[in-house]
Amino acid sequence: MGRCDMAVNLSAEDYRGLLFSLLPPGMVWPVEPDSNVQRLLDGSAQEFARVDARAGDLLAEADPRRALYLFEEWEASYGLPGDCAPADQSMADRRTALVGRVVGQGGMRAEDYRELAAGLGYDNIEIIELREATVEVNTPTGYTGSVIGDDINGSDWDSTWRVLLPNGVVRESVIDEAQIGDPLRSWGDELIECALREASPRWLILQVGYQ
Repeated sequence: MGRCDMAVNLSAEDYRGLLFSLLPPGMVWPVEPDSNVQRLLDGSAQEFARVDARAGDLLAEADPRRALYLFEEWEASYGLPGDCAPADQSMADRRTALVGRVVGQGGMRAEDYRELAAGLGYDNIEIIELREATVEVNTPTGYTGSVIGDDINGSDWDSTWRVLLPNGVVRESVIDEAQIGDPLRSWGDELIECALREASPRWLILQVGYQ
């Protein structure tokens, strides 16, 4: 199976048969593999098969989760490595940051931040949208204001979200993705905190905590 499951690559034998079918019909053409005609066709077929395989590799480059040869071009397109990337970031962490940037750009919805966090390996994060403390009751929206035990929040808290992340996410090195010098295992939460703050709009006060 090639790198791209959707690609159906033809083998050199397939191409040799196609090239042979293009010759004028007749019994003059030998079919023995060691004949000069078949060896000549096989030489061309080998090159066609090589180009075919490389075309299949190029299809995989369209997916940032699998890109290899065009990975740095993908990073540049999304402004990476950015301010959130540590100096010693491994290839696995770089790919995680890229996928997180592709699938989640941030926005007005809590779901945007859940998708961004999931792309960085943090599933099932909790987002609490905080409110100003009030004493109103029986409002049209059904909100009945603060109750005993609630924080006495000011008006700024209407623009505040609290993001609770699972603590201690560990990212392990993956064969065929790691590069020489990458750690076998990495952890730390600077990447997700920076990515969330970078994606949030200017008006949003974003608090990051851990479960």
